[in-house]
Amino acid sequence: TYAGRQSELDTTDTGTATAWFYDTSGTLDDDDLIGLQVMFQLYNPVTDAWHIRWRGQIDDIEHDLIDTPPSFTLANVAVRCVGIFDYLGGCKMLPGVFGDVAPSGMNGVVFYEDENVDDRIIQLLTDAGISSDMRVVFSGNVDVNETLYDPDDVILQAVRDAADAEFPGVANFYEDRYGRCVFHGRFARFDPETVAASASNWDFQSWSGATREDVVTDVAQVREFSFNRPRARIINSYVAWPRADENGVEYDRSGIAASQVITDATSISAYGYRGGEAPDLIIKSNINNSNTGEVECQLFGSFYVRNYAQPRKAVQRVTFKSHHPGDARAAATYDLMCRADISDRLSLTIDEAGLNDEPFFIDGIAVECRPANGDYDYITVTPNLTPASYYGTDVFSEE
Repeated sequence: TYAGRQSELDTTDTGTATAWFYDTSGTLDDDDLIGLQVMFQLYNPVTDAWHIRWRGQIDDIEHDLIDTPPSFTLANVAVRCVGIFDYLGGCKMLPGVFGDVAPSGMNGVVFYEDENVDDRIIQLLTDAGISSDMRVVFSGNVDVNETLYDPDDVILQAVRDAADAEFPGVANFYEDRYGRCVFHGRFARFDPETVAASASNWDFQSWSGATREDVVTDVAQVREFSFNRPRARIINSYVAWPRADENGVEYDRSGIAASQVITDATSISAYGYRGGEAPDLIIKSNINNSNTGEVECQLFGSFYVRNYAQPRKAVQRVTFKSHHPGDARAAATYDLMCRADISDRLSLTIDEAGLNDEPFFIDGIAVECRPANGDYDYITVTPNLTPASYYGTDVFSEE
């Protein structure tokens, strides 16, 4: 299974899962299976408990008929599954059905009034038929402007528009391990403990991983590890602007160069221009202060340039794998593999990499499970990590 994104600078896409079967009787050759909900669980042999790892729908069933039954030597059927984003990505806007009542003369479009970002996302998901138990929408910190969508636009993109308005790259819309679509605003990343303390629907976890003698109680063992300092993640110039001002008037782009372009001269001199951008955001204003959308966009640029202008040590790959259940390292490792989720935090102690309880956020997670013996499976879990140090300067709290 896989869910999430490669890094915080990427768009979170549809989760996927594949189950392989040895089907000699044709049981899986059945049209009725397509579209059914499916749940993948992992077994923790230390606690004798099952844990939900991924949830979605069956998208396709592939049959390999090179051999003929019963002489198959390998699995011959692949059940391909997709997460809830696949549905949202195919749910197109319906004029007269989705959205609010459009102003006179606006025919053939879907219109959404200006409102709080969380209200917009809830309305979009409700329009798409997503029940309340399959969505988790945090409050967010901005209002969004009224927005028009054409019939060929999809709900998934509209929700991403709203999430980007809250804080591009920092706010996140993702699928959690329960198959729910989840929206987190900026403070779920800047201050996750405080946000989680008041959120009954977010089981935020802080995990620990290490190698060698640092694998002690409550610390999972890292089995594969590599790190780098990617130039690709340097951002020393950033430009963002709103689609409209706080009155709904189209933003005057003639002022972009003077007010919305944020740069770091020292970094540019060392590495050349390494740009980031968030143009045409539907942000209207901050709901916690007097910031207009224009000012918020300036702060987005300041955040990225101040935190990303210099290279940082990043985790290229970290992997956790099964132990014998009686191994002293097994309890913490299985717990992480079975329950770690996107937006959790993982602190790593790797002496060779100079990491001493260094925190990272989980932005994606891949899981592979194969039979091992009758007592436990061979599980491999590989999370995609973002250094928490990128969030060290909170330009919003400095105002």
